[in-house]
Amino acid sequence: MMNRCAELLFWVGRYMERAENHTRLIDVNYHMRHELKGIDNNQDYIWERLVSAIGDVDLFKTRHLDINETSVLEFLTFDRRHANSIFSCIQQTRTNMRALRQLLPSELWDTINDFFLWLKEQTVNTVMIQSPHMFYQRVREWISLFNGIAESVMVRGMEWNFIQAGKYLERAENTVRILHSIFTNFIKDGFPYRDKDHYNRMIVLLKSVGGYEAFRKLQADEVTFTKVTEFMMLNPGFPRSVHFALTSLDSCLNTIKQQDYHFAILSDQAIQLTAQIKATLAGGHPEFDGLVPLNDMLISCHQLGIDISKTFFQEETITA
Repeated sequence: MMNRCAELLFWVGRYMERAENHTRLIDVNYHMRHELKGIDNNQDYIWERLVSAIGDVDLFKTRHLDINETSVLEFLTFDRRHANSIFSCIQQTRTNMRALRQLLPSELWDTINDFFLWLKEQTVNTVMIQSPHMFYQRVREWISLFNGIAESVMVRGMEWNFIQAGKYLERAENTVRILHSIFTNFIKDGFPYRDKDHYNRMIVLLKSVGGYEAFRKLQADEVTFTKVTEFMMLNPGFPRSVHFALTSLDSCLNTIKQQDYHFAILSDQAIQLTAQIKATLAGGHPEFDGLVPLNDMLISCHQLGIDISKTFFQEETITA
């Protein structure tokens, strides 16, 4: 497989996972924002926190004078100049897949193309007039349809593994970023994160990754930041935990190494870094008691993405 094709496949996985993560977080926070009010009871405070969790506050402020409900939803969902908006993620996925149509099932192209054309016709005004919840639910359904088709019809070859590698790397980084944002907010608000009266925030945090019901099966009563963080970071059976994502990523990288000798030596570097992050995750700080471990994990995930790009996708020039 050519490096260029591998890179496009990898970013298909990343973009689709990023779009799903953003959609879920926007929807959950939007409909539970009354539980997330700041100490000044200012709604703008909530919208800024949402931008900081999944976007770029400085970039937002260069595009919009005011932080409010409409401007934030526009920026995070429809802004075509914002590379991480939901629209931009779906548009870039479609662009990548158009170049890969000979490698992927036609059902996947049909789904992403129909999704893009539908999303292209939507605006923040129509979303606000109708129902934001229904809109974001529909977006999640499109993404689930795409993932379901990939799961059911794709051969488990190089194409599958590169898409899955992108998806799981993005998932690990997103989960750490959300936890980092929540912990930072505790510090800014002057709230001790060990307090047991953060129940509402913890429920929103769990629902933002679809883990509320799974967590309650394990922890019926103790809904604390420490327990929720341990669940989201370490639980080996929860699909959106960092441990699960890194384990799946490691499996994809090893399969790629075995299937294509062209990537065998290069993939060792990415596999080694993945193993180091997993070791840090499991043994470095089991309770993640503080901002520093989360910040270190976020940096490590970001570095892993850089290393994968260097080892798989950049052509090396060999000189005499």
